[in-house]
Amino acid sequence: MKLITLVIILLCVTLIYSYTTLEEKIKIYIDYPDGDLNFFREEISNVNFVRFMQEADVYILFSKQRTGSGGQKYTVDFTGQKRFEGIDESLTFILEKDDTDDDERRKSVQTIKLGLIRYFSRTNLADKITISFPIEQKKEEIIDRWNNWVFEIDVSCFLSGQETSSFLSLWGSISANRVTKEIKIEFSFFGSYNQDKFDYGDVVTESSSDSKSFNASVIKSINDHWSYGLWSYIYDSSYSNIDLSVGISPGIEYNIFPYSESNRKQLRLQYKLHPGFTDYHEETIYGKLSEKTLKHSFTNEIEYIQSWGSVSASIIASQYLIIDDLILDSYEKNKLTLRSDISWRIFKGLSFNLWGNISRIHNQLSISAGDVSTEELLLQRKELETQYSYFASIGLSYSFGSIYNNIVNPRFGD
Repeated sequence: MKLITLVIILLCVTLIYSYTTLEEKIKIYIDYPDGDLNFFREEISNVNFVRFMQEADVYILFSKQRTGSGGQKYTVDFTGQKRFEGIDESLTFILEKDDTDDDERRKSVQTIKLGLIRYFSRTNLADKITISFPIEQKKEEIIDRWNNWVFEIDVSCFLSGQETSSFLSLWGSISANRVTKEIKIEFSFFGSYNQDKFDYGDVVTESSSDSKSFNASVIKSINDHWSYGLWSYIYDSSYSNIDLSVGISPGIEYNIFPYSESNRKQLRLQYKLHPGFTDYHEETIYGKLSEKTLKHSFTNEIEYIQSWGSVSASIIASQYLIIDDLILDSYEKNKLTLRSDISWRIFKGLSFNLWGNISRIHNQLSISAGDVSTEELLLQRKELETQYSYFASIGLSYSFGSIYNNIVNPRFGD
């Protein structure tokens, strides 16, 4: 009986000690959907990884933006909670275009460790932290022989088939861009070809579509809120009945928040004018084989990333003003599109997710007046007249159980 009592006492003491040790560690929550969290758990010790943001002492949020060289600039925001309330930090690192996944996760881990030093220094582990610096070497002047220009070539082929059908898809693109703080220049060419074949009994069908486009743009910074730009394009598409379409669009943008805060919040207002000329493959439903147009567009776009989740939404309104020197009624040819992407942590473990796009369409000028075959209809080889389009996704996710998530077990994969 005494032995059983002693065992129970020892077990209770062990559990209490283990729980106390667990609670003394800094609890962190990493908001990084694309990150290798298993690697983070293996490389970062003396912390507890928790499954819910509300349980964390330090909330760590990753966000990224594309750099001019085609890489990514990562911003890592550390927000102190509970015992570290009011102690915040923000660090950045650059992932080059040719960096590997291993480079990404190692730079991420290094940045997390650097950010956590501020919090470890306020715990009983402070006297166990050692800091060393590499011997300073003479900096070499960096000479960029490409002058910030980045070029990219992509080519792809996809095919599939069986005894009665086959599908072939080819596409390729060439792009060049130069991005500095003052100016952004982009050129791109894209082409695609798709073909379907069916051979079933007496039915033999072949259908194809192709498109090509060239786009160029120059965007200039004015200050931390204003910028302006010029866009141009050359385009053709068998799907849209366009043999040739050319245009040039000047535009201006105002960001209510400074561009320097764009990794966490943006509220941008854009206005553009779009003069253009289009030549059609077939006569349109309006009896046109070609036409000159002038339209304008307004875009209101918001993006907000915070500890409670994220929201991005945009409203795009466009309207034709003139077609072949004919001034149109203000409601005659227009389009309105609403896009939204919301992720909201309602409370511990419960998240609400909404994603969608809806358009009201009254501006399809290129619809062919000819008949649409059954094959073109089923394979969507020709654009059809419609007054609206939409897609949407909505859902809830809920997770519960232990708040800790420190263990890595790679057996049979993740």
